Amino acid sequence: MTLACHPAHADVTLTTDVRQGIASSVRHALLFAHSITDIMIHEGRTMMAKSAKGTRPLHALFPAIPDFVVTREHIVCYLAGYVEGEARHENVQSYWDTKLRPILEARRTANFRLDGLGQHALRYTLFLHAGGQLGLAMRITPAAITPLNQLALPMQLRATLAEATSGFIAITGPTGAGKTATAMSILDHHNRTHSGHIVTIEDPVELKLAPHLCMVTQREVGYDVTSFADGMRDSLRMSPDVMLTSEIRDSETAEVVIQGGESGSLMLATMHGRTTTGTLRKILSYTGNNAVVLRSVLAGSLIGVVRQALVPSVKGDRYLLAADVLFNTGRVTQFIESGDWIGLEAAIREDKLGASEFISMNARLADLVRQGEVDAAAAMRETSDMPGLKRKLQQR
Repeated sequence: MTLACHPAHADVTLTTDVRQGIASSVRHALLFAHSITDIMIHEGRTMMAKSAKGTRPLHALFPAIPDFVVTREHIVCYLAGYVEGEARHENVQSYWDTKLRPILEARRTANFRLDGLGQHALRYTLFLHAGGQLGLAMRITPAAITPLNQLALPMQLRATLAEATSGFIAITGPTGAGKTATAMSILDHHNRTHSGHIVTIEDPVELKLAPHLCMVTQREVGYDVTSFADGMRDSLRMSPDVMLTSEIRDSETAEVVIQGGESGSLMLATMHGRTTTGTLRKILSYTGNNAVVLRSVLAGSLIGVVRQALVPSVKGDRYLLAADVLFNTGRVTQFIESGDWIGLEAAIREDKLGASEFISMNARLADLVRQGEVDAAAAMRETSDMPGLKRKLQQR
């Protein structure tokens, strides 16, 4: 397909033309909406946005944004003119042929990130769908890292994270739950309070860590390393003091994070999961025949599991953070070592664990509902223990 457009100007004008249609709309949305988490674009459709109000057409959220059908030219010209950050590509066809087409033909998706949008950064996933049509998903993230002491996490957890210099911490939750933001806050705190070497394996690199007391090495899967497993294996030869992997998908990565925490490094992993115990079982499931041995190692290296959720506010103007926290202390350690996951889950559900062993997000969710910050239905969608939350809400 032949593409034709001219380089986009920096001025923001709400237009539908090929040069500036997407850019104008995105810049306007980022300027006025703090609750948007994603902007989604499909060739042949209008632009959509996910926000605390739900998934809506972008023009329905902002009257100044026109309702227009996005074409392939819109998408490619936007990427050529804005994402690359160059002087603007005069020959967009050449940009498509030399940079985008080869990646899409090889991988069917391309991931990259853009800075320089004020308080926001954008993580892009360009992909093919519906028989070769282009799609573009934009994840909106803060451009700056939130200090650890400003995260809306339980005080006990923040204190534990601030003091940790070795061991393994798993941060889990659904897509868009702020897992990466929490992990980066932990790394940033360590970077400012300890010396050493921080190594991350990410897909893609979402937030850039500036070196302070630590040397920082951030490697992106698909560009700097071929896979998470290769990246983690290579990292062990770099004398790391702190390591982060943004996913666990294979046995080698799982074994590195479990054993690395025991060997004296601080290991962080973000991953998708519905419950704290389910996350531990998922990690061990990757290790196959080594699961029994590594379960014992995990019982010694694990600091805790944080299961996060972002709950939309009643007004639809922001999200509020809530978290389940499983600490590897007391009876929890015994449950993990013996592999008694049913017993651990029952102890959590029946409130038989102490505050030093488990903190439920239900207390935070119930408080937010009572304060009128979130509605009960939204809280119920995010909790991992609906019966427990119902009991909390009935106590008011």
